[in-house]
Amino acid sequence: MPAYSAQPDQPGTRPTESRQGPPPSRSGTYLSPRMWLLPLLVLLLLGGAGTALYIGGLGSPGDHLKHFPVAVVNEDAGTQMPGGGQENLGENITDQMQQGFNGNDKIDLRVLSWDQAKEQMGKGQIHGTVVIPESFSADAAALVSGTLSDTEVSRPEITVYTNPLAGPLASSLATSALDPAVEQVNRGLGEQLTTSAREAQGQAQGELEQELARLGADLPAELQQQVAPKVTGTSADLLAEPIAVQSAVYNAPPEGAALGMGAFFYSVLLMVVGLSGTVAIHFLVDARLGVAPVELGPRFSLGRPLQPARWQTYLLKWGLVVLGALPTAGLMMWVASAVGMPIPHGGWFFLTTWLSIVTVSAVTMALITLFGSAGMVLSLLYVVFMGLPAASGVVPLEALPGFFTFIARGEPLYQMTMANRAVLYFNADADAGVQSGIIGMLIIMLIAVALAMIFAAVYDKAFGYRAVQTAPSS
Repeated sequence: MPAYSAQPDQPGTRPTESRQGPPPSRSGTYLSPRMWLLPLLVLLLLGGAGTALYIGGLGSPGDHLKHFPVAVVNEDAGTQMPGGGQENLGENITDQMQQGFNGNDKIDLRVLSWDQAKEQMGKGQIHGTVVIPESFSADAAALVSGTLSDTEVSRPEITVYTNPLAGPLASSLATSALDPAVEQVNRGLGEQLTTSAREAQGQAQGELEQELARLGADLPAELQQQVAPKVTGTSADLLAEPIAVQSAVYNAPPEGAALGMGAFFYSVLLMVVGLSGTVAIHFLVDARLGVAPVELGPRFSLGRPLQPARWQTYLLKWGLVVLGALPTAGLMMWVASAVGMPIPHGGWFFLTTWLSIVTVSAVTMALITLFGSAGMVLSLLYVVFMGLPAASGVVPLEALPGFFTFIARGEPLYQMTMANRAVLYFNADADAGVQSGIIGMLIIMLIAVALAMIFAAVYDKAFGYRAVQTAPSS
């Protein structure tokens, strides 16, 4: 009897070829290189590629900074400096920072007003901001005057704001970029104020001598030095580094937001649900259509062969996910809220949650349609191993290697993270990522569906409908 039996001829199908010959022995099958070599290659591919992509993408963010967005805000009103003219030290500091960062393309330093900085931090568009207050020059001038007298003074302050809702690691990178610049500015201002203090000291001594001469008084030089104002050792140390640098958080993450990582973690969860749910539905539907068997515990199930068209199968499977994702999105949001995750703008969040699952499913099912079982491996590489670093949920896009910056917009997880983060943390503002994330997911989804439908139709025409071959029999 034939080793493989053909399906009855049907329009649009090709009969499978009948072959004669004895069935292969079990020992021969188990020892065949085809039995163990392909699984080994799959593991090597996933392990090697996954490590290269994930660790290579996230391992050294500080070495890949490019146009990393930070800001400086100068609100200094300026003042009259002791022994000198009118000065705006805030402008000097801003100019020094611009000159320092203009020499490379790692940092994108934006000179903004405080309102502009708050708006951009409120949308996650900048990761750190240096704010120079209105009284900065006046406080610095008072510090110089105070070192020449017994007056109690305070140091001029600069505040460095971080934006953890845009990513905790991004805040750390912003601090690492801004702190050296602020330290350099501090030393430069220290030299300037020390010079001003020396000039003011010399001027005060000259005025004292003139006053003594006018009065006809003759004081010993030692007594004149004691009376005249001067910069002491303690005052000199204070002037050398005059700025008090304060660190502050702009919009601290709320409780349940995982220190600002909650949106990314939730997006990863949606990716897992979308990918694994799609694979499960793929096998269950194929079993019902008689295309491939599925095991449910001890039960081995295979439906009556229906030989469906590939494009119909794709729409059936993806349609089940599209419908099933509606209650799934509601359930996930309810559970997330129940365990303490804050969910503002529930309507928008339901939309981005549902759209995230549907987008991942469209891509995964398209890859399976195009490449068969190998599509599941490709889904892991594209959606997971390439998507996790490019998502910018851990490392911001401006600190990733160029490859991930290039592919990010085409990764479902990046668009999902941008949209979900904007809804959860940035008031569902369109410019914060809601608009671009939703549009990005829709584009990725449409491309995946179009490719799946085109190639499914081509496969059906060239190779016939999906048909089942019976297992070898003795």
